Amino acid sequence: MPNFCAAPNCTRKSTQSDLAFFRFPRDPVRCQRWVENCRRADLEDKTPDQLNKHYRLCAKHFETSMICRSSPYRTVLRDNAVPTIFDLTSHLNNPHSRHRKRIKELALHLPTSGETLL
Repeated sequence: MPNFCAAPNCTRKSTQSDLAFFRFPRDPVRCQRWVENCRRADLEDKTPDQLNKHYRLCAKHFETSMICRSSPYRTVLRDNAVPTIFDLTSHLNNPHSRHRKRIKELALHLPTSGETLL
């Protein structure tokens, strides 16, 4: 069964490449930072154990300095690794984004060139 990346707007899965996938950490503080950085509200109510068991992030979301290359056979994160690389802008072009409707609503209420905003 392939692993899918839990990052928003990321479609990578483990069967597509030799890209490493990492489980969410069980440490509650570090796990919370991963969730915050992902900006996925649906993950906020999950426990670190649930996240560790069911969710992964691919290596594309980590700075190269966060990845240990000590073994040629296995890619491992440093103990303090936190994902920091995310594409959070392409949700504007994603028709399935839950924020899409709100963005359209806001665009409908923007003043035109002759109107003023009160």
